[in-house]
Amino acid sequence: MNRRQILKYTAMLTGAAICAPLTGVMLSGCSEQVKNTPPVIANLHFFSSEDFHLLSQLVDVILPKTDSPSASEVKVDYIIDNMFGQAYPADYQQKFMTNFAELKAFFTEKGFASLNAKEQEALLLALEGLPEAERTNAYWAYIDLKQQTVAFYLSTEAIAEHYLNYLPIPGEFKPCVPLAELGGKAWAI
Repeated sequence: MNRRQILKYTAMLTGAAICAPLTGVMLSGCSEQVKNTPPVIANLHFFSSEDFHLLSQLVDVILPKTDSPSASEVKVDYIIDNMFGQAYPADYQQKFMTNFAELKAFFTEKGFASLNAKEQEALLLALEGLPEAERTNAYWAYIDLKQQTVAFYLSTEAIAEHYLNYLPIPGEFKPCVPLAELGGKAWAI
């Protein structure tokens, strides 16, 4: 065997080694995906994919799309997941998951996922309006999520810059300014 044949065989083997995985990936992309499987959501820090899907639905009922984006459109659901997974202490995480499990059971019992937007909103208003004696862990999980949803929504960059008064470099401090003087918008920070 001469040098030219060795180089030719080496080039063919190297090309096959590079092309085989690429061809496999390309062909797997042509296969038909299984329908009715919940999407797997990557890069979650705290919630399972199923719980995160419920969280996304819930934040969108709390803050739906109007003339401003919905809560999930500005990634409030991901912010909540990130905060629980990376910032909140373990005892708070544990307490929340206990309460959230009851909230999930409540939603399952009431068929939350199959309700239309108005019915979902009515269910949440009924849960929020429970008398003090009837408040359960489901109630507290909802209240906790509602507070976080509103707080994180207002602190997102998209909302702060486009829907609130926002000055990246603040000027003179004026403590009492009428809202009309500010264009009818509150300050972002």
